[in-house]
Amino acid sequence: MKVLAIIPARGGSKGVPGKNKAIINGKPLINYTIEVAVAADVLDHIVVSTDDPDILELAKAFEGVTLHQRDNSLAEDTSPIADTIRVLAEKYPADAIMLLQPTSPIRTVDQIQQAIALLERNELANSVISVTAMSDTHPARMYWKNNGFLNSILPEFEEYRRQDIPSAYYRNGAVYLVRTQAFLNTSKVMVKPSIGLEMPSAQLLNIDEPKDLLIAEVILKAWEEGKLK
Repeated sequence: MKVLAIIPARGGSKGVPGKNKAIINGKPLINYTIEVAVAADVLDHIVVSTDDPDILELAKAFEGVTLHQRDNSLAEDTSPIADTIRVLAEKYPADAIMLLQPTSPIRTVDQIQQAIALLERNELANSVISVTAMSDTHPARMYWKNNGFLNSILPEFEEYRRQDIPSAYYRNGAVYLVRTQAFLNTSKVMVKPSIGLEMPSAQLLNIDEPKDLLIAEVILKAWEEGKLK
């Protein structure tokens, strides 16, 4: 299976300005994603797509990485990432497209390889999505709020013990893999039927707001030192 990997990294961000190039434990955030993509050795094309000259310079340091200078019209806060993916899918034909978001920086070479193997083995599947099993943040412990009153999201399990509740999985943002034709037909990277690539809770890290950068310092350091599994 020929796979196009896309690493999207806009320069702007309302939540955390410049987060994709923020220095975490001595290196830019985006480097964590580029390094594992290159090391996986199963991706036929790795494209870093950005509107930021600084990020382009960072990506230049890696062999085997193609740079995509994103048009400003594709780099607004409201610009759908699907528009950029479509441009690259048409430029670099492949059987499948893998989206690797720098803001979910913890993933392994083996997990990238597993995702591809899952899609290859399951002909009926259109996509693979990385997920993490939830425990204390299970939706059975969550509520909709309506006119000040709480309504359980899963009322049938609201009073169950944690160990008695069916497993629920959170989309962790680390790996998305979709068959190219399925994406072109729908402009989505999550096209059903989807298979879940389960990842340990220790790898759950999404950088969406300033405090997440502080959390990332601790988690990424522990991850690289082998303290988290």
